[in-house]
Amino acid sequence: MWIWLGVILVLLLLILLLILLLILFSKIRIELKAKKENKDEMILIDVSLLFGLFTFHYRIPALGLDNLHKGLWVENDRVDNFLKTHTSAEQQEIDKDKVNHWADQFRNILQATAGLKKWAKATLRRVSFLSLEWSTNIGLTDAAHTATLTGALWGLKTTLIGWLSYHISLRQRPKLFVVPVFGSPPLFSTELNCIAEIRCGYAIYAGLVLIVRVLKVKGGVKKWLSILFKG
Repeated sequence: MWIWLGVILVLLLLILLLILLLILFSKIRIELKAKKENKDEMILIDVSLLFGLFTFHYRIPALGLDNLHKGLWVENDRVDNFLKTHTSAEQQEIDKDKVNHWADQFRNILQATAGLKKWAKATLRRVSFLSLEWSTNIGLTDAAHTATLTGALWGLKTTLIGWLSYHISLRQRPKLFVVPVFGSPPLFSTELNCIAEIRCGYAIYAGLVLIVRVLKVKGGVKKWLSILFKG
């Protein structure tokens, strides 16, 4: 009897070890799709982990600018299969006060975490981009202005991708397109599609390192809790 009980316990431990290894070596997959065509836009973010067992879907169907005083307004829609929650489309305003509030929160986070920038750089190096495609069509009434703007957009894209490739791992060469459209009314359309992954085990490790860095700062935990729960 005791022999069988020992065998069962060993099997349970092996199963738990196998589950733990599967979790650590699984990957968190993030897919981003963003599209803008004149006044129409769409942003989709899909996150899956543990081989797709848990998913999170975030959708911004519309955003716009009322005026310089009110700032931007954003509609969003969230769905996940983990907590079985669904947030219907709601509109949020992003004005000057909101931006200042976020800036204050960021400064508080920097003060509440030892070596946050170093931690962020180390974490980004573990992120791998499986694919990155960014295409833009641009057209102005004047052909010379269209050509000038096309060159400026090429420069902007290559600069951003160069910075990105310095901080993360690109598995494939990014596909960049800037297409000038001559002889048409002013138009602007852009579409960005990318897929990124990070190993779940390293994400857990990075989270633990972040906690340790917060604990090293006097009052760091209190500041983090204040930011997380007060917003």
